[in-house]
Amino acid sequence: MRWRNISWLPARPWLGAQRVHIRPSRAGLAFAALLLALWIAAVNYRLGLGYALTYFAAACAIADMLFASRNLAGLALAATPGSPVFAGSHALFTLRLINRSARPRHAIHLALSGVAAAPSLADIAAHGETAVGIVVTARQRGWLDAPSVRLSGSFPLGLFVAWCHWQPDARVLVYPQPEQGAPPLPLPAGTARQAQQTRQPGSPDSSDGALELAGVRAYRPGDPLRRLAWRQIARHDGEHVFSKQFQPAADAPAGAAHGSIVLEHAALHALAPEARLSRLAAWVLQAERTGLPYGLRLGALTVAPALGASHRDACLRALALHDLSASQAAP
Repeated sequence: MRWRNISWLPARPWLGAQRVHIRPSRAGLAFAALLLALWIAAVNYRLGLGYALTYFAAACAIADMLFASRNLAGLALAATPGSPVFAGSHALFTLRLINRSARPRHAIHLALSGVAAAPSLADIAAHGETAVGIVVTARQRGWLDAPSVRLSGSFPLGLFVAWCHWQPDARVLVYPQPEQGAPPLPLPAGTARQAQQTRQPGSPDSSDGALELAGVRAYRPGDPLRRLAWRQIARHDGEHVFSKQFQPAADAPAGAAHGSIVLEHAALHALAPEARLSRLAAWVLQAERTGLPYGLRLGALTVAPALGASHRDACLRALALHDLSASQAAP
């Protein structure tokens, strides 16, 4: 039987006997031809031992058919998705074959639908389980469902092949592929140098983003030396010490917290839709690496500026599910 990805295949957690199919293997067909030859010889030559040998071999074949089916029937199945990946990379699914019976299962082949790779081979001890990892190429963003799997086995004699199909109930989120060689982050105007570069603590632009000088005030203990107003100190012959005072620049983007940026999807209107998402994904990773708080404005969705792995994943998730249908975006 030629098998392929079956869309109607249910995702059931166990393999009932009614789901296991069986057919003769090539060795089984050759064995059937041998049985026919033995039976003809026994009939023609009236050999009692010939009849006995033929019936004994036929009984072994029937027993093999039974054990080949029982080797699969009754297995419990589970699937665990891996971590989210970027488009163009490989997603990992972990399939668990659970044996709740007192008899071990041997030589179970697992093959993916539509994949020409060699099948995996698994043995499962009594009251045990075996985990098998499968790798699937993530070609586009969004949710990637685990492919259907064909489980088969010809244990113990190899005269029959028992098989069944299983659709694992697992999916992996695929982020947009980050743009290679993406331009620098769109920092607010007035920033003296890129905020993502390493900066010394206490510098005016280390925590306040795009700033402008608002004036001077009397020195307070704890003010960094970089903020000392040396000209004013010199005018007073060092009798009084002053510190510079800064405020956010007037042209800082609306909606951005001090010292942060907001990555806007609408600002990249010159790019193709998927190219916009790729560039935004690259900028999210850049901002996270450099420690610059960042937010995201994606159509009607706005993510407030922040930092951290959970914030990065939330932004990448929003990019992955942007403009997808309700069925495709559903978790």
